[in-house]
Parts: sequence; structure tokens; C-alpha cells
Amino acid sequence: MRFQYHQPESLEEAVGYLGEYGPAAALLAGGTALLIDIKNGELSPDHLISLWGIPGLNAIRANGDLKIGALATITELAQTLAGQRPLLALREAALLLGGRQIQNMATVAGNICKASPGADMVPPLLCLDAQLGLFGPDGQRVIPLDGFLTGPDQTAIRPGEILREIVVPAIPPGTGTAFMKIMRRRAIDCSIVAAAARVTLAEDGKTCLEARVAVGAAAPNPFRATEAESLLAGQEITPGLAQQAAQLAREASTPVSDVRASADYRRILVESLVERALLQATERACQKGVN
Repeated sequence: MRFQYHQPESLEEAVGYLGEYGPAAALLAGGTALLIDIKNGELSPDHLISLWGIPGLNAIRANGDLKIGALATITELAQTLAGQRPLLALREAALLLGGRQIQNMATVAGNICKASPGADMVPPLLCLDAQLGLFGPDGQRVIPLDGFLTGPDQTAIRPGEILREIVVPAIPPGTGTAFMKIMRRRAIDCSIVAAAARVTLAEDGKTCLEARVAVGAAAPNPFRATEAESLLAGQEITPGLAQQAAQLAREASTPVSDVRASADYRRILVESLVERALLQATERACQKGVN
């Protein structure tokens, strides 16, 4: 296919192209999903707008808040988070996303905006209460990641807007996180099911002040299991309580059957992975030097 290639030098210029060409335009970041969609005939843009000429979009800043620019790759994120124990879930998701070649090119922002049911970076970011910095014709706005994904390949992004950065608020003391996924072939296949958990403990090292549970590949988009979270708040997370929370997450899932797994098998995996992720996050929260 033929398309016109544009390389703007600022977000304002990129937004201008999007406004001029509308649905006939597509944004290029890592391209790992976009180029496949073009090859498969799912997309046929007349204009390709590359973000690579815009300064600063590949930056990752881990100073209190974690800020991930739109062009930051999965590999760059994993390298930045090495040794940052409260953010282990995010690093674990990065290291399990595709193969090394994909990790070197794919961007965190692209993984979000693709809005795939099995987007690996979304469950840990949901658990970390990530916020999205958007830039569009009306200027900047910040919205929660939770609620941004509205369906497979669908988001709440407005016409002409660009996801500029992802912001993870500073992690409270006594916090542990974990991410787990099941796939058919290690490191090169999409998730059959994925789960992430975050647990923040009180000073007694036992009582759960706050918990987050998120599941991927078991609904139209990755989702937070809010009933499971409510069950855990104010309680000591024992194996029995973790199992109860996992059952609530299973009940909240709405998986489909496909070539990778049946819906029933996915429900079983949701329960198993959520229980394991919660117990691992709790164990990590108990460890000294987590923050």
C-alpha cells in the first residue's frame, strides 16, 4: 500500500496533522502493532505520522513519580526499573512481553493505546493507579488509565489527541507488587491470562491498608477486580483470604474461547494467578527495604 509519511518536530505539529487528515492518519511509535495491522489489511492509512522527531518523548523519569514518555520502549522501561522493588510487577510485565526484538521496539504507550484484551502492561499499571497525560487540540489533560480502555481496540482518546506520557504516582512505604501470566510459548506468545496485584501494608506489617487486583486477557479489556480489592482492605492477607479474593476476580471475568484457551480454562487461570500474585505481592510488601 502507499501512504504519505510525516515526521513532525513538535506535539503541536503532530496534532495539526491529525486534525488535517483525521481518520485517514495513523500515529507511528514503535510500530509493532501498527505495521501488523496494516499488513493484515485491518488498517490502511493514507498518512503515517511518526512521533520520532519530537524531542523528549522517549524519556523515563523515576524521581518520586514515575513518568514514562510516549516513545519509551519496553526494554528501556525494564532497564530503568531494575532494582526498584516496589515496581517489580511493571518490570515483570515488561520482561514477559513478546520476545527481545519486540521489547526493543514496542512502546509502553502503544501497548496501552492498542487496547488489546491481553495488553500485558495494563494490569500492573492499573494496580499502580497510573494516570495518562494527553495532548490535543484543546491542550493538555490528565485522566486515569482505569476507564481509558472502552473495548477491544477502543479507547477514550479524543479526536486529534496523543498520549504524551504515563505517570505512576509515588509508591507508599510497605508496598509490594507482582505480575504473572500464562502463555503457550515462553516470551513469544500473547497472554492466555495475566494478573497483577499491589498490596500496601500498615506499620504492623500485617494489615492491608490498600490493595489492587487487575486481570488481563479475561474480558474485553484488562480490568480491576474491585470487589476483590474491597475484601482485602483492612484485613490480614492470609492464603484463605487471598483465595476468596481470587474467586471474586474469577466471577468478575468474562473471558472468551479462542485458539489459545477455552473460556472455562481462562476462569480457572484467573483464580489461580490472582491468588498467587496477591500472596507474592504481600510477601514482597513484608520485606525490609521494599521502599
